[in-house]
Amino acid sequence: MEKEILNMEEAAALFGVSIKTFIKLLREENVPARKIGREWRFSRKAIVAWLAEGNSQDYSSSEQDTRNFFEQVATKWEEMSSQFYDHSIINKLIDSNLLNKEMTVLDYGAGDGFIARGIASRVGRIIAMDMSGSMLDELDRKAQAQGLTNILTVECEESEVPLRDERADLVCASMILHHVEVVKNIISEFYRVLKPEGLLFIADFLPHGDEKFARNMHDTHKGLNPIALEQWLLDVGFGNLDIESLPDSGKGQKDVFVLTAMKVGQP
Repeated sequence: MEKEILNMEEAAALFGVSIKTFIKLLREENVPARKIGREWRFSRKAIVAWLAEGNSQDYSSSEQDTRNFFEQVATKWEEMSSQFYDHSIINKLIDSNLLNKEMTVLDYGAGDGFIARGIASRVGRIIAMDMSGSMLDELDRKAQAQGLTNILTVECEESEVPLRDERADLVCASMILHHVEVVKNIISEFYRVLKPEGLLFIADFLPHGDEKFARNMHDTHKGLNPIALEQWLLDVGFGNLDIESLPDSGKGQKDVFVLTAMKVGQP
């Protein structure tokens, strides 16, 4: 006899999705559920009825909206992004002495290759991932014009890293995490794909209150709180953390921080 009251794992299995995907669904939709203490409980009958009443024509995905935005601005992104941050991020990465000619780098949220193209001559191989195919087309075009042959572009879904375990020596996540809904989840993915003692380089906006900017740029977060970010990294298994703010460029850009960490322990 089928259980009528389901826990989180059982409800996710009923939907045929991972727990991570089901949690995302809970945040975005009015799924019939109760939270008892710290545990979610679901009525099988209620969630099947809820699913049956859905209409795909009415579903508006914030992920799809973000993807469409970057598809549309891909050819103008280099000019647009220069208003928000500059090459001081690349300079910081180069000056950090994290790079070497033997390493494989994952550039997550690569866009048109701001980071990938900036460091390609200093590393062995770069896997550039982005959810926008048009952005990756721009990256390929610009890399070819620069004579760069060690960048592989890979299209991915939001917050997913289609790479096998322990394949990267360095993960770069530059100006992407403020677009990610559950930052800790993607940090866990970075941990998974890094080799033991692999390195993580993050650059992002410090918290700001510019609601219009966040809305226009399809940002999920108005910057990131470095204290919360550090705790998430420690929880996942990173250590040797170092964080600092980049100097103000004087161009009215948002304040940016950079963070480095190493994969040191088990989550």
